[in-house]
Amino acid sequence: MSARIFALLGLTAALLVCALLYWPAMHGPFLFDDFPNLAALDSIDHVSSWRDLGIYLSQPRSFPGRPVAMLSFLLQKSSWPSHPFPFRLINVSIHLLNGALVFALVRRVSHHWLSGRLTADSLEGRACLTACIAAAAWLLNPIQLSGVVLVVQRMTLLMAMFMLLGLLAYTRGLLAGQKPIWQRGAWMVLGLGVCMGLAFLSKENGILLPIYALVLDATLLRTDVQRLPSTLSWLRRLLIWPAVLFVLSYLLWTLFSEWEHTGTRDFTIGQRLLTEPRILLDYLGKIFLPRFGLYGLYHDGYPVSRSLFSPWSTLPALLTTIGALIAALASYRRWPLFALAVLWYLGGQLLESSTVMLELYFEHRNYMPLIGPVMALALIVARQPQGRQQRMLYMASCIWLMACCITTALSAGAYASEDRLALVWANTQPDSVRAQTYLAERLYKHRQLDATRQVLDKAIQLHPNTPSLAEDRVLVQCAQGDLTQNDLDKLIVLLRTARFDQSGLESIETLRAAATQGSCPALTSDAWLSITSALLSNPLYVNNRFATGYLHYQRHFWAVSQGDLNMAIHELEATYQNDPDANIPRLEAQYLASAHLYDQAVDVLSNTDYHRLPLLRRLLVDDRSINAADIAAISQMRKDERNARGETE
Repeated sequence: MSARIFALLGLTAALLVCALLYWPAMHGPFLFDDFPNLAALDSIDHVSSWRDLGIYLSQPRSFPGRPVAMLSFLLQKSSWPSHPFPFRLINVSIHLLNGALVFALVRRVSHHWLSGRLTADSLEGRACLTACIAAAAWLLNPIQLSGVVLVVQRMTLLMAMFMLLGLLAYTRGLLAGQKPIWQRGAWMVLGLGVCMGLAFLSKENGILLPIYALVLDATLLRTDVQRLPSTLSWLRRLLIWPAVLFVLSYLLWTLFSEWEHTGTRDFTIGQRLLTEPRILLDYLGKIFLPRFGLYGLYHDGYPVSRSLFSPWSTLPALLTTIGALIAALASYRRWPLFALAVLWYLGGQLLESSTVMLELYFEHRNYMPLIGPVMALALIVARQPQGRQQRMLYMASCIWLMACCITTALSAGAYASEDRLALVWANTQPDSVRAQTYLAERLYKHRQLDATRQVLDKAIQLHPNTPSLAEDRVLVQCAQGDLTQNDLDKLIVLLRTARFDQSGLESIETLRAAATQGSCPALTSDAWLSITSALLSNPLYVNNRFATGYLHYQRHFWAVSQGDLNMAIHELEATYQNDPDANIPRLEAQYLASAHLYDQAVDVLSNTDYHRLPLLRRLLVDDRSINAADIAAISQMRKDERNARGETE
């Protein structure tokens, strides 16, 4: 059997095993960030024009809005929000495709790097073996599960797909020494130009593609870079260095601009930089020492490093990370495989694990960075001469892969059941507010109110300053019928000084529904209004424009339920001021027109400040023309009313 056929069989086996391991998780529910990000699918009923497409793509607030990934979700609109399976089927399919692309990239690079170290007879076999080991290790590692199963992380999957295609195109141009210069240049531009653009439009991390190419060039492909004709050498520099320098400049800018600003985070940028080395080592521990129960979405309870010695592991982790980076930079010629593993992994973590003030910990951040370490380790195994040491390495690799498969299978089985998932995450992440809240929500849904209250009370003891826990406890007390005014007073006092909690905002709408429906006598409409007023007096919420806009938007519903038009309009104006949305002025006009205040309704639509809308919205949608149609409709309503009045008079 030829080495190529053997390699294809090995890759096919790895892909089939991966599909089987992921199958239980494909039947699980939508989770966590799926809901706010995929809610854009509710913005339109169907796409019948470019305007409809623009409205859908402009739902994200930031530019450019990840349009490639958003378009992929649009193809499955009919399955939202009831049927996650089609979404996850696409995610797993992309993951399998990416595994095949990892195989192709590793095979090409290893074939080239091993060519001077092995005989021609064994070269193809060793290159294929390296690719099989790397692809299997990457596909089957349990840390990949959350990035694949969380539907919205298709953004990461598509980004990685275009990155891998880009590296394949770039290396084809770099290594094809017999091809004309223009062909080689075209492949390099396709890889580091077009594919990088598509990766970036899937997720912003796509801009790191030139860094991955630079790491390959500096380690395994250094000789080929030195042999490039001058024209291609300059083209390579133009394709790599501007992006690299832009990323580094952006990280430095965020470092200085955010140094004294914490925003809504409970850590500073300095504390984030102290914490991330511990997290990176934690990631690596999960990657190379697979154990069931460690993996999941909720890691918000991870302890922040407040100083070099708090916790004690901060300084050792920081020294280990810096030492590995310095050693890799100093030895990339002498120990290229070590340098490849370190520089690829750390380079891939540059945006999400350094100075950008994102949340501290997410496992899907390892999706692309993991390729470098597994490629380096696979090359170490494959280049060993035949003998006892080689057999031991093969045996160790097989045992490790089996451990990965078992852990992935157990973790995927948990994803299949929302109740089991809540129990696993709550038990393994006792410090995570999200994990405890998730378990409480599942218990509450099953009307296990005493158990729900016990979970919340225990979590409140650990996190007494967390709004979402206190608000959920009020809801449980409502259901049990023992909520008192004293409980509400304590909640209001807490909310005035509590830490910022995104989940706490989501509970506000649930509390409003309970108050307006009259299902909880103590939670009156006025009490709910006092709760929102408490949050609007909290500086951490006031300084967050999205949170302020959301609270004012919820308060406008209260005003509508009370028949208070002036307050409803005032709250909508405050909503637009803090979190501009094109539909807010139209909603104002609708209320005014329903009150027969046609001139005021037209005035609102005519004088809307469109410059306050997000850039993406202004580029993709002509809201003035939409408002013009609404103005015409309101004018017709006014005319019809006058005609009717004339007929009756």
